[in-house]
Amino acid sequence: MSLVLCLAVTGLCFSLLEKQIRRRPVFFYLFFVLLSLLSLFLPHKFLTPPVAYVVNRLLKRGVLAGSMFLWVMYAIVLPQKSRLQRVMMTLRAQIAIGASILTLAHNIAYGQRYFVLLFTNAGKLKSYELIAACFSLVMILLLLPLTVTSFQVVRRKMNAKRWKQLQRLSYLFYGLLYLHIAFIYSNGLRQGKTEYLVQFALYTLLYGVYLMLRLTKAFLKKPLPSAPDYEAKRAARRRKVLCLHGGISLLMLLVLLFAFRTVQAGKQGSADTAQAQSTSAAESANSASSASESASKAEDTGAAPACGNGIAAAVPDGEYEGKGVGYNGNIKVKVSVACGKITAIEILKTDDDEEYFYDAKKQVINAILEQQTTEVDAASGATSSSEGIMKAVENALKQKTN
Repeated sequence: MSLVLCLAVTGLCFSLLEKQIRRRPVFFYLFFVLLSLLSLFLPHKFLTPPVAYVVNRLLKRGVLAGSMFLWVMYAIVLPQKSRLQRVMMTLRAQIAIGASILTLAHNIAYGQRYFVLLFTNAGKLKSYELIAACFSLVMILLLLPLTVTSFQVVRRKMNAKRWKQLQRLSYLFYGLLYLHIAFIYSNGLRQGKTEYLVQFALYTLLYGVYLMLRLTKAFLKKPLPSAPDYEAKRAARRRKVLCLHGGISLLMLLVLLFAFRTVQAGKQGSADTAQAQSTSAAESANSASSASESASKAEDTGAAPACGNGIAAAVPDGEYEGKGVGYNGNIKVKVSVACGKITAIEILKTDDDEEYFYDAKKQVINAILEQQTTEVDAASGATSSSEGIMKAVENALKQKTN
């Protein structure tokens, strides 16, 4: 799982490089600037599946930044005097700044589509995309002052009380971040994707546990006055803490049950869609067979067959499979060819998310079938997926499977 991997790797790196980061924070920040530039400008042709996973799934999608923000959150509630708590509290400001740099790159990568549509054609955005985009804008407005005041040179010039009050905005940022993630994942949950349920459950668990620990610490921090009934008041406080934990746990359970039911309903809908697509594929195969038979009859009667002159002109009739690298990894397609023409393109497997892959699949496949070439325009906002489909079709025509 991406989040678990990022939490483990970042936690280990921060523990091992604590002194170096503390002494030379500028190099630490430059490293994340470099990662951000890499995620934004690395040419698609260099994206092998492992590199695509790191660049697109961990960097562009903000998973690495999210894991770093989780360490910033948990730093204050980790077991006191533990090595991990000491490391995270020591590097809390540096980690927050690094995460903010990555978050800026994440917003640039996705803002090219969603922010542009938000201000120019909001009606084209789906409801969950619109809400998530609005949350992103608010989070950016919160993140800017929080990041600037995290630099030591700025913090020293500020009044300590005022700085602390400003940093309390980070709790609002964390809450909006969870809601942003929830709305982004909602589409995958409605499509019945179990991996989205697992990831959403992990985020819910981590944020829920943090909320319990943080509120408990704030609640117990208040001193109890010395009085004859001190023990009774202490016991009453503990009961209130248990009620608090129970309430948050119940809320987490309800959220996860709702997500589970959503996935179950989505799976049923996906099964119905798959059956419809299977019927459509069978019809396409029959059409390809009819075209092949017509070509054979034309040859038998001495007439010139009406074959194509595009990319598949010299390709024998049949079905071909090929792979290309999309946004998150490999895209596998099956291409049907009859009489020198591509008659059908079927997506067999993709690691790309449906919400970003759908436009590419619809636009690029239709363009290839119409123009009989893979040199077609990429779908707006889905360039990597579009190029992955084109490359997969090209590779498919080089290797026959049937």
